[in-house]
Amino acid sequence: MAKKTGFLTDGEQEAIAAAVRRAEAGTSGEIVFSLSPASGRYRHATLLGALCGMAVASAVFLSLPFGHSVARLLWVEALSFAASYAAFLLPPFRRLPIARSAMEERVREAAFVQFYAAGLHQTRESNGVEIYLSLFERMVVVIGDKGVNAKMGGRGWDEVRDAVIGGIRAGKACEGICEAVGICGRVLAEHFPPRPDDVNELPDQVLHRGEGARR
Repeated sequence: MAKKTGFLTDGEQEAIAAAVRRAEAGTSGEIVFSLSPASGRYRHATLLGALCGMAVASAVFLSLPFGHSVARLLWVEALSFAASYAAFLLPPFRRLPIARSAMEERVREAAFVQFYAAGLHQTRESNGVEIYLSLFERMVVVIGDKGVNAKMGGRGWDEVRDAVIGGIRAGKACEGICEAVGICGRVLAEHFPPRPDDVNELPDQVLHRGEGARR
């Protein structure tokens, strides 16, 4: 049974698996959709946010027109650090101190790790394609194996990425992902038509990747 997440229901995951099966019916290529809650832990962002919150609270406290003491300041710093740390554990706040370039690097690295973990590099014609969605970073990476790259050159996968992102923004994530899978299937069919001895080399269901282990 498909694993439940807060992002996709079991029914939606089955719809995506069905879309993968339809797309692969017209090609010898393999398509995998991978979903991750986050591609990194970003502990440094939580700590940095907590320190900034403590600094702001301390500055406000010291600017207030009443007597100050070291003991009071230490209490303000301790309480504001704890409150800020808790706040920056929440994704909307934790993203704030993280540079977009750092998130892009983590997501691309995690996508490549998942590509190999899923066995996409072991297909008979090296014609696997991965669609990797990382929720925390709100980013999508599409990777084609060397056989795909050899036939298609430096083809961009922007249309696939945009289909996923557009679906999420419209509140129709499942539809957007299915559309992206269909685009991959049509592109692969142009260069990798079905073979008489085709077998389904990889699972069709959504692959779940745990939150990244890196800091």
